[in-house]
Amino acid sequence: MTRLSLVLMLVACLGMSAGVVFAQDSGGTVRGQIVDTTTAQSPIEGVEVRIVAQSGEEFTSTTDANGDYERSGVPAGRYLISIYREGYGDRLGKPVTVVNGGDHFVPLKMTKKDNIVTFFQKFGFVFWPLALCSITALTFIIERLFTFVRSRSRIGTEQFIASIADSLRKENIMEAVSTCEEAGGPLANVLKAGLLRYSQAQIEERDITKEEIQEAIEEASLLEIPELERNLPVLGTVAVVSPLFGLLGTVTGMISAFTTIALEGTGDPQQLAGGISQALLTTAAGLTVAIPCLIFFQLFDSWVNRHMVEISQVSTEIVNQLIVGEGDA
Repeated sequence: MTRLSLVLMLVACLGMSAGVVFAQDSGGTVRGQIVDTTTAQSPIEGVEVRIVAQSGEEFTSTTDANGDYERSGVPAGRYLISIYREGYGDRLGKPVTVVNGGDHFVPLKMTKKDNIVTFFQKFGFVFWPLALCSITALTFIIERLFTFVRSRSRIGTEQFIASIADSLRKENIMEAVSTCEEAGGPLANVLKAGLLRYSQAQIEERDITKEEIQEAIEEASLLEIPELERNLPVLGTVAVVSPLFGLLGTVTGMISAFTTIALEGTGDPQQLAGGISQALLTTAAGLTVAIPCLIFFQLFDSWVNRHMVEISQVSTEIVNQLIVGEGDA
């Protein structure tokens, strides 16, 4: 009887040892639930779960209707869990350490990809002023580009000035006027006004002063320069107010996020971070509108200043040449 008891005890010990060894060799279990990042945290079905070891060995699973996944028999070691689902953003590299016989619960969340409608809905009420700013900026940038392209002289500036000077040396005012009409542009139009005033004085057989020619040039400049500057204040205003609208959207979004915290507690940090990132989206949008708008505003403003300096310098030179020619005559 004693021998039988000893045999039974030995068999039991061997069975327990074998069970422990089997449990150690069978690895661990990785399971969890995958939900979306909305407030409802709805489970997501059909998510592909990949558990990848450092050696490259891979174990896979798929979530059921409740968003649950489970993979048993994963050897002990360190793994990275990645999840994939069409219509959702991939989440890569969630670390987990598996031990033999362990049951590892790893819950995960996925964010649904935005379509064009849901993306713009994130902006809230700020979307409309930002959209208006962007459309306004794009419209006037294109309009100003066409204006400055049309304002370019059809003849090179140096060639144009040389041709005018040559006509004046020959005392052929109408040839100089024809050159201005052929060249076109603000500079040519301004000089044409001064030349016509000088030609009118010659027809009337009267003396003309330098101030009278300059007055005609200044009157023409008052017509040309505002045309070049038109709509630039609008671009400057859009460049200033767009970031402010974006900041307004961010502030209101942060107020909403912290109001939720005050009412419901800190809750899920990931959800809180998502709300804050969504609030910052409007600031990014405002800067996206303002930066190119400011660049083009500065570019157009420099073009206007260059035209003004060019008109001033060339007109002064031409006026002096006319007066000198008048004195010689």
